[in-house]
Amino acid sequence: MASGFDPSARLQSKDGICAYLGHISHAQYDGWRARGIVPGPVTGTNRYDIRQHDHVLDLLAGIIARQQTRKLSPLEEWEAANARAA
Repeated sequence: MASGFDPSARLQSKDGICAYLGHISHAQYDGWRARGIVPGPVTGTNRYDIRQHDHVLDLLAGIIARQQTRKLSPLEEWEAANARAA
């Protein structure tokens, strides 16, 4: 498989993202995607976002924490319970 990785481009081809992730095969990438390890291409394209891949891998590795969900205030609870569709 050709490298296809362009270090100056944020969006990569599948060859490029596979090279970026350690020269893995397309089949390995597809397996990781099926297991939720990598996010797949940008919606509606066949390009893969390096920053999104880094973010997902950082979350999985525990390098960055998922945002903590905070408890709603009584006002926010009331608003959520009484909201009407626009």
